[in-house]
Amino acid sequence: SSAPNQPQSQSTTMIPLSILISGVLISNVHSFAPSSLSIRHNNNYKRSPERATWQRLPSLQSFFNERLLRSTLGSDETIPQHEVKRRSFMRQIVTAPTLVLMPSLAQSLDLPVDATKARFHSAAYGNEEYTNSLVASRDTNISPKEVYDTIASDYLKKAFDAAVKGRGSDYRPRALDVGAGAGVSTEVLYNLGYHVIDALDWSGSAWEKYVVEDPSGNCPPDVTFYELDDERYLDKWRGKYSPSSETQQKSANVDDGLFDVIVFNFAVNESKALQFAEELLNKQHGRLLAPINTSNDYWLKQTYQVMDSKGDVVWSAVDVGAWSVQFQPDVTQDTCSGVWCAPFNGFQKK
Repeated sequence: SSAPNQPQSQSTTMIPLSILISGVLISNVHSFAPSSLSIRHNNNYKRSPERATWQRLPSLQSFFNERLLRSTLGSDETIPQHEVKRRSFMRQIVTAPTLVLMPSLAQSLDLPVDATKARFHSAAYGNEEYTNSLVASRDTNISPKEVYDTIASDYLKKAFDAAVKGRGSDYRPRALDVGAGAGVSTEVLYNLGYHVIDALDWSGSAWEKYVVEDPSGNCPPDVTFYELDDERYLDKWRGKYSPSSETQQKSANVDDGLFDVIVFNFAVNESKALQFAEELLNKQHGRLLAPINTSNDYWLKQTYQVMDSKGDVVWSAVDVGAWSVQFQPDVTQDTCSGVWCAPFNGFQKK
């Protein structure tokens, strides 16, 4: 070792601050490709499971460490024992900032690739405001936060619990999200535990923007988006699941296609809510949540209602918190008028 008062060369005892900072940055370099890969077919949006994820690039870190140690410590082949110990200590200094300064990012890198992007997410989620609607696209609003609080209510949670209890722990409860728009309601349902979801909207622009194109958006395989209005979707569902359909006739054990919960995100007449509840809901525990016009074809005021599969109302509210229930009108109805309706929005009835 050196004599107590003998000065040591700065080039062998200190690492310049700029190099140390570079070590922190480069040791945390990751590659990320925007998750813009999507497949659109038969009016469905599907996200590729092989889309981009955060991945560590250890080769850059190793390359940097080697260059840094050589530049600061030399590269003699014959190294004294005390120099070996000092180089080991320097390596710890170089790599430690990754864990000290950026623990959450470092921890996320230890997760499996699929786990970091497994859950459904819309980039619009979290932008909701109480009592205010926000524009998501030309055809879609993000509803006031009171709407999403209502979707997350105990009525839909109880339907989930009843589905699992009645059909076994392996059963995955199913939800139908009608008028899904930007996918905020879909994410609320997903967070409740409904991981098998049919989401539909006659306009796919908001879904494409916030779920498909936005790098933070993610749609697992069991969440399917249909760019269809509810009437066209119902025709499609009947073609697959009605007792007279070819699929149902082939086997008595096939999936019945019924949903444990159905959520409408636009105003409907009572007759439509009853139709979906009686035809598409699970008969034992299914629940439907919809804003129903206080009078038939009156689109300026609705009552929030929760129905069972018989159409019996188990809960209703004219106001939710400080928000008076009022939604966009049902574009499929002839009485729909204004900017949200044909011909102003480009919608075409079947």
